[in-house]
Amino acid sequence: MSAPGKRTVSLAVALILLIVGIGAGAGVTYVGLLAGGSFNSGLCSSGRTLTIGMLTDLSSDLASQGTRARDAAQLAVRDINAYLASPQGAATSGTAACNVKFAVSVTDYALDGAKALSGLQTFAAAGVQVVVGPLNSGAAQNILQYANTNHIALISPSSTSVALAIPNDYLFRTAPNDRWQGQADSAMLKAEGASKAIILQRHDTYGDALANATAVNFAGTGTINYGTCVASDTVCVLRYDTTLKTFGTIIPTLTSDYQTLNTGLATGRVAIDAISFEEFGEIVIEISQSTNGATNALLTTDMLPGSGSGPTHIWTGTDGQAQDTVLSGNSTSGPILSNIRLPSTIYGFQNTTKTLALQRNFSGNYTGIVCDNYCRGAYDDVWLGALATLSAGAYEGTKIQAVMLGVANGYYGVTGPTSLEASGDRVATIYEIWKVITPSGGSPTWVYGGFWDAASNTLQSFNPY
Repeated sequence: MSAPGKRTVSLAVALILLIVGIGAGAGVTYVGLLAGGSFNSGLCSSGRTLTIGMLTDLSSDLASQGTRARDAAQLAVRDINAYLASPQGAATSGTAACNVKFAVSVTDYALDGAKALSGLQTFAAAGVQVVVGPLNSGAAQNILQYANTNHIALISPSSTSVALAIPNDYLFRTAPNDRWQGQADSAMLKAEGASKAIILQRHDTYGDALANATAVNFAGTGTINYGTCVASDTVCVLRYDTTLKTFGTIIPTLTSDYQTLNTGLATGRVAIDAISFEEFGEIVIEISQSTNGATNALLTTDMLPGSGSGPTHIWTGTDGQAQDTVLSGNSTSGPILSNIRLPSTIYGFQNTTKTLALQRNFSGNYTGIVCDNYCRGAYDDVWLGALATLSAGAYEGTKIQAVMLGVANGYYGVTGPTSLEASGDRVATIYEIWKVITPSGGSPTWVYGGFWDAASNTLQSFNPY
């Protein structure tokens, strides 16, 4: 159970988040139904501009997602300010007009924990009390103590490590933690026909936690091996250092582990689950270029039919790859992904008029670019930061942290209801599955392949072919 103070939220904040309207030129705006209560009028009449910080990746292995998240944050600030200046915003504030404004300041931390900490310290020195990000759990873990000590609220759209599911801290995450994705990935592996699995994972907080969650769910009472793989293992976990740029030291072990497990009753029923970011493109390119026939076979081998109607490929992926157009759009890695399909899980939500309106707005400002789940999450995160500030009545981290759970639990954004667990992590509903195909006459592209339902722990409309 969470502390009572963290669940407190003004009635006005809870009410303004239920209905969305589309204002001319303003994108997505939030329309209030008032039944008593209001934003803090003193804050609204202050005329201040309050800066929300953002720690994102613009130059490393999540740069494509990070760039979209930055763009979504800037759209969110525009829409927040338009709402506050509107008649609805004025009515909610109980003043002639809500004159407070929000801005966003973006720092590229390039997935480097030390850079993330330096960026957070710079924000703190400038008086920033709310920071959206970081994207990855490794960086979040590295800066959490500083955030807790200095009372800075962090809101991440994509950090998911179970190790950071800590009640009453200053980290809030609008993606579910990986205990849920471990269940989804395990269910997908079994549905594809796998009785054994190799988990190839980046060795960081995110990779370690998700690999463990998937392995435990998949293996049941079977053996999980985090070292040298033997034929009796149900799951072998192969880790690689996140600083690697080439993978010549890892691929031979992966090949050997596959051959070790792919024997006896498990022949044709061994899957490889890759927990990676954009380095996965280099991994499959190097596999395709190997002179070792057994290694090359990893990209052409199918498993025996599972619960579907035919054989599926041995590879699956996770939210670190799903919908990543850098992987699918690369002239070398794209066709490889199309061949192996790489069905990959990512937390999902049902599209609403809000979701579709943001996508139209986003595509109108950034031609041809789709706002993916973490882009949408970043948009909602900026709104949460602003609304928690308005609910708290002060741009003070301690007060914002105290109301954040309540604000999130009353918020319905472009990603749907953002209900949080006591740990500050999102309550999971579904995990979408995306795969890569090449349409006739087209280029490799991500398409929808079904979903995993958290309530029933079952796959729905799953099509990995």
